[in-house]
Amino acid sequence: MMKNVLIVSGHTDLNNDSVANKQIMEDLKKLLPDAEISILDELYPDYKIDVKREQEKLEKSEIIVLQFPLFWYGMPSIMNKWMEDTFEHGWSHGSTGDKLHGKKINRFIYRRCT
Repeated sequence: MMKNVLIVSGHTDLNNDSVANKQIMEDLKKLLPDAEISILDELYPDYKIDVKREQEKLEKSEIIVLQFPLFWYGMPSIMNKWMEDTFEHGWSHGSTGDKLHGKKINRFIYRRCT
């Protein structure tokens, strides 16, 4: 039985600036057709994250995959902003932050070698 899988793509310009990450997302869609996929640069081109909406997606998911390229040894700005806004103290961490307890979170990072 397939678990509720959420895949979050954190590339800043997935459709115009990445061959590898775009291919990874296309492959994931084929391999996991029932997974919910959030492509952050399409959902939030203005970087105004709908925190409650994103938290609801995370809460209903059993497996969370964060897919993003490695930019200058860190995550892209939109993924960083999404994490800073969505993973609020008291929600995901801190003494009362238990909403991600028991969930599997994986990172799939692509590092371009040039």
